[in-house]
Amino acid sequence: MNFSTIDLLSAGAALLAVMMCGFSGLYSQLRSLAVQTAFLAGIAISIGMSSGATHYLVLAGVVLLIKSIGIPMFLAWSAKRLEIPRDAGVMLPPALSALFGVGLLVAGYFLSSQFAVPKMGNIGEAGMTMTLIFIGMMLMITRRLAISQVIGFLVLENGIFLYGLTQTHGMPMLVEMAAVFEVLMGVMIAGLVTYRISRTFEHVDVTHLRGLRH
Repeated sequence: MNFSTIDLLSAGAALLAVMMCGFSGLYSQLRSLAVQTAFLAGIAISIGMSSGATHYLVLAGVVLLIKSIGIPMFLAWSAKRLEIPRDAGVMLPPALSALFGVGLLVAGYFLSSQFAVPKMGNIGEAGMTMTLIFIGMMLMITRRLAISQVIGFLVLENGIFLYGLTQTHGMPMLVEMAAVFEVLMGVMIAGLVTYRISRTFEHVDVTHLRGLRH
C-alpha cells in the first residue's frame, strides 16, 4: 500500500499526540506540540503544491511561525518564569495516560469512515483528526496545571485544523488567518491569566480554585 505525504504527516501528528499523553514534563510536551504543528504546516504545503493554491503556502508559513515556533516558545517562557518544569499533579499516571492515548488512536481509526467526507478521499486523515481531538480533550480534562490544559486545547485545535485541511476544500484565507491569530491571542491571554493565578494563589493547579466557592 502506498502512503502519500499527507498520510504520513497526519499519522506522525497523531502519534506525537499519543506520546504527549505519556509526558509530564512541560518542555517535552511543548517540543512535541511544535513538531506536531510543523507536520500540519507540511500538509498545507503539500496541498498547496499539488493544487497550485498559493494561499495554502502562505497559511503554512503563518502556522509554522506562530503556532509551531511562537506559541511553544511563549509557553516555555511562561513555564520557566513560573518555575514549573513539569505537571506533577496529573490525574492519570503517565503510563496509563499513554495507554488511553493508544486506545483513542485505535478509536479514531475505526471511526474514520463516520467522519470522513467521501468525495475528498481522505478517510485515514479523518481518523487522525479524531485522534487529535480526542487526545486534546483528554489532556484538558486530566491535567491539573493551567499551562498543560492550554497545551491540550492546542492539540484539539490542531485536530480541527487538520480536518479543515483534509476534509474540506478550504475556507477563505482571511478566515483561516483569523483563526490562527485568535488562537495566538487566546494563548497569550491564558499565559497572562496563569501568571496572575500564580501571583495571587501561589500555585497554578486549577483544581485548587474550587475552594473559591466556599
